[in-house]
Amino acid sequence: MHSIYMGPAWYRKKFRLPESAKEGKVFLEFDGLRQAGDFYINGKAVGIHEDGVSACGLDITPFVTFGNTDNVVAVRVDNSNDYKERATETSYEWNSSAFNPCYGGLNGNVCLHLTGKTYQTLPLYRNLETSGIYVHASNFNIAAGTCSLTVDSQVRNEGEQQVITLGVDVVDASGKKIASFEAEPSDMVQGQTDIITAQGNLAGVHWWDVRDPYLYDVYTTLTVDGKVVDVCRTQTGFRKAEFRGGVGKGGFYLNDRFVYLKGYAQRASDDWAGLGQAYPDWMHDFNAALIRESNANYLRWMHVAPHRADEEALDRYGIVNSCPAGDKEKDADGRQWDQRVELMRDTIIALRNHPSIFFWEAGNNGISADHMRQMVELRKTWDPDGGRVMGCRDIKDDAAAKSTEYFGIMIGQDDGKDKRKTPQDIFRSYSEERRDLAPYLETEDFREEAARRFWDDYSAPHFGFKPGPNDTYGLNSETFCVGTPGINGRYASDGAIKRYFDYYRNRISNTDPAHAKWAAYASIYWSDSNADGRQDSSEVCRVSGKVDSVRLPKQAFYAYKVMQAESPDIHIIGHWNYATGVTKTMYVVCNCDSVELFVNNQSKGKIDHPTDGYLFPFPSIAWEPGKISAVGYRNGKKVCETAIETAGAPKKIRLTPIIGPKGLQADGSDVALLDVEVLDAQGRRCPLDEDRIDFKVEGPCVWRGGVNSGIPGSINQLYLNTECGINRVSLRSTLTPGAIKVTATRNGLDPATVELTSLPVENTNGLIKEMPQSWPAPTPSKSLGMN
Repeated sequence: MHSIYMGPAWYRKKFRLPESAKEGKVFLEFDGLRQAGDFYINGKAVGIHEDGVSACGLDITPFVTFGNTDNVVAVRVDNSNDYKERATETSYEWNSSAFNPCYGGLNGNVCLHLTGKTYQTLPLYRNLETSGIYVHASNFNIAAGTCSLTVDSQVRNEGEQQVITLGVDVVDASGKKIASFEAEPSDMVQGQTDIITAQGNLAGVHWWDVRDPYLYDVYTTLTVDGKVVDVCRTQTGFRKAEFRGGVGKGGFYLNDRFVYLKGYAQRASDDWAGLGQAYPDWMHDFNAALIRESNANYLRWMHVAPHRADEEALDRYGIVNSCPAGDKEKDADGRQWDQRVELMRDTIIALRNHPSIFFWEAGNNGISADHMRQMVELRKTWDPDGGRVMGCRDIKDDAAAKSTEYFGIMIGQDDGKDKRKTPQDIFRSYSEERRDLAPYLETEDFREEAARRFWDDYSAPHFGFKPGPNDTYGLNSETFCVGTPGINGRYASDGAIKRYFDYYRNRISNTDPAHAKWAAYASIYWSDSNADGRQDSSEVCRVSGKVDSVRLPKQAFYAYKVMQAESPDIHIIGHWNYATGVTKTMYVVCNCDSVELFVNNQSKGKIDHPTDGYLFPFPSIAWEPGKISAVGYRNGKKVCETAIETAGAPKKIRLTPIIGPKGLQADGSDVALLDVEVLDAQGRRCPLDEDRIDFKVEGPCVWRGGVNSGIPGSINQLYLNTECGINRVSLRSTLTPGAIKVTATRNGLDPATVELTSLPVENTNGLIKEMPQSWPAPTPSKSLGMN
């Protein structure tokens, strides 16, 4: 199947509310749906939501019953990519399957909130028109560990006139209260909505940092006559962010330290093969943990805002990010521009307490000066003190540049003359005055593509990638890293290593400011995605990712891991299972001064100076079975090493489950991942294995399967080929707990079986009280060992 289903779908759920909630308020919160939703409670229409990106809220108090009577919530969702706003017959610019894959349905969490008549509002401007709680710090003394903290809470009083006091408690990760303070009491009449502000000072602050993403819980409490009537928890981190402009002297400073941002640009759908955009929160954490494993500290979301679960994951893993709202590849006018402004407002309000967001992105391409000023004013209105800036990718002219707070640039675009723009071309396009005012961020460089299954030109079963007539690139895993002159120049590529180093050597640096230009670097696509219309090419998705669409690493992942590391690291690109008689260049990527290569403990030479900063090519290496190893040296001292062994003939299958830390939950939405590998008799993965595995599944689950690069219709099947000896499949839980058994077989190999238990989830009257589980938090400080 080449396309995603587009059209209407219905959801229905029964629930009961306690009689004790009858005198209060009832709200529904939808974290995400695509594209438009109609909401009904007990058969009555209660609202719509049409932008397909933002979270939305509904006040359903007048429509529900309490006690032993069922309520029924029904939602009709329509993900048609020709959907138009009903009131104006205007299409949403970002409702595009190319840039924003049309994964339909309810693709985020749904929460029910019960409050009293006096309550703190939700940060859900869409439908509710409320702004929630805004937590922001100031007066930083980083060395002393002190700052001032301000909490602005929007409070609504739907009860009688009363005096309301807002209290604030700040609690650290160990559960210790580190500060408490109150606002002046507020006399509020019935129906009044107001912002109540409390201010206090913090000492001994553990700063949020890319090295150590420390988070606090800020509890805000409303009391009336000494009685607590409302409590909210906001998880956030405290950090000082500065954005200094100017070529050679600007950049991004976090907690008074220059930090070079390095990482990836990613489609905000953040989709997984077989699962689309709807998957449990812990998998968002799993994804963020993998990004940090590659030693990246920066992610630029593209075109639309991500889910809140993604931002929470980046908070926990210390990944600075740039957050858009909604656009396509151009400016807009009329109602389409108004839609963008409204969505940016809603996005800022919903996400402004996330410490990992440092950049709001007004457009994925240049916008007019008036539009840029309007977006900057939005930031100043809704996020004036959060230490963030508003900018754009590809500022088009000096007029717009005068309003922007940072410059986003896409160097990799063709300029119409069959050559790539250079950094010098970009800087010449701006006035000298503007070059001194805002930092420069590379937003999506290195647009090449390569599927994980192609090792190199010497490896079975493909012996390189043979591009078809609709393919833009002709790369394999090796040339994706090291580059290629192409075929008659058609598929020429600098390779990921050279592209990264071209920016890194021109980065803003506090040791070489005269040579510096770049504050950040993002290589486009973290993971392969069902985007950009690749279905007519040799692939089934866009394969620019450093990991594939089930997050299995490509060789480029390891190259970036080495290049982005601060501690010594080394990786041999490829495998060591070639045919007899093969002689080829073996490439080592290393962040050291020199590298020595060995085959079966015999030195094949030492290279003292890398190419393009990190690449050590060893030509004419003759393959022989055994082991290839590489050693990295700094100042003549061995500091890192790696090795690859020749694997034997395929002997057996191995299944390895990956589940959330609390186990597979029988909540109807949890997922178990299963890595399926083909191993030799000694347990080594067979790197050239690419053949069919059949699966048998027993127990309460829905099989989602995996994906095969280049094979249409491979998802959701009970069979799948390995690629380079491994693949990954998934299954989704149901509401029924119990034993699940998965068996993987192939003729001639020892089968593998894994048994899982889908654990019961407490469901009281249709409601689950426990929040979704998270992946284990990262170990702080040195283990994140970078910038």
